[in-house]
Amino acid sequence: MNTLIGYDLVPEAKIVDSALRACRRLNDMASAIRILEAVKDKAGPHKEIYPYLIQELQPTLSELGISTPEQLGMDKL
Repeated sequence: MNTLIGYDLVPEAKIVDSALRACRRLNDMASAIRILEAVKDKAGPHKEIYPYLIQELQPTLSELGISTPEQLGMDKL
């Protein structure tokens, strides 16, 4: 994941989906949240990218029981 975040692009929803599933298999919720935060950071000034990715990932997030940083209130820190 570090290599992917190092690139100058926002990962596709399929890639983020696979990463979140890997985090869930390892029962590592902190890494799942970190991935979502990194995707939001990579979207940068393009405000429409992150909501689109969350919309695409919502079924996976619900299935795996992963909350977004916004649902956890981390966006207000």
